[in-house]
Amino acid sequence: DLNLFFSTRGHFTLAHTDSAMRTMRWRAEVNKHYGIASEVVGPEDVKRATPQMDLSCGGHAPIQGALYHAPGAVARHDAVAWGYGRGADMRGAEIHQQTAVTGIEVKGGKVVGVHTTRGFIATSKVICAVAGFTPRITDMVGIKTPIYIHPLQAMVSEPMKPWLDSILVSGSLHIYVSQSSRGELVMGASLDPYEVQSTRSTLDFPEGLSAHLLDMFPFLSHVKVVRQWAGMADMTPDFAPIMGMTPVEGFYLDSGWGTWGFKATPVCGKTMAWTVANDKPHELITGFSLDRFRNYALTGEKGAASVGH
Repeated sequence: DLNLFFSTRGHFTLAHTDSAMRTMRWRAEVNKHYGIASEVVGPEDVKRATPQMDLSCGGHAPIQGALYHAPGAVARHDAVAWGYGRGADMRGAEIHQQTAVTGIEVKGGKVVGVHTTRGFIATSKVICAVAGFTPRITDMVGIKTPIYIHPLQAMVSEPMKPWLDSILVSGSLHIYVSQSSRGELVMGASLDPYEVQSTRSTLDFPEGLSAHLLDMFPFLSHVKVVRQWAGMADMTPDFAPIMGMTPVEGFYLDSGWGTWGFKATPVCGKTMAWTVANDKPHELITGFSLDRFRNYALTGEKGAASVGH
């Protein structure tokens, strides 16, 4: 009963070199093995889907092909959050907005409550699912994690008549772009190359991103950028999330999702709810435990993001 602005567009991950094409073929076969609709297409297919594109990309990064995922889609993340919030409220959950956690009380290695700006909440179970703010929360219970924080920026253009039907991603040009239902171009790139817990945007981001966008679409040179912003991405050494139980009894982590956690929202919600209810890790998330960093059982997930981070 809530409009998520979900729209199936088709997703192109562009390849600009021979080695990138080899990678796309490998990824396509792996995807097919797992039942995912994925195929390698040539530059003529990219041009057919997006005739406005300059396939030479300014002459320095010509497109040789792409990995195409036909079911690729976009959704408005705020609307998804509102939908989950409404569903939780209907099922009896209490949502306290504008309420900051100031401390977590632990006694005898067990969680006993949470201190907030609106008072103390007695509880024996706490889930940390705060993305870039994770280190602040884990410090409250004395847990050390390998999570490090990098800013991730994005920007939108002024609204235009709809012309871009597909989702385009280029790891070589460090850009992704799609057009929203309101006509704006939604654009982003890779992580900023420095660690900082800040949501301030920078000038060099739109300058660099705009240059790569114009490589693909020179006709956009007079289009204005109307807004840019930054978020904090919680990264891990193996680019995989940290999910499940921790050394502090009753304290659970659902963190380290970096730049791609949105897509996993439904399944991580279900598996974490099961974990908390049964007080043991769900079988799907055992490989994402915090212990893997101590036991050298890392999970390589760097290929999970189309744009290289």
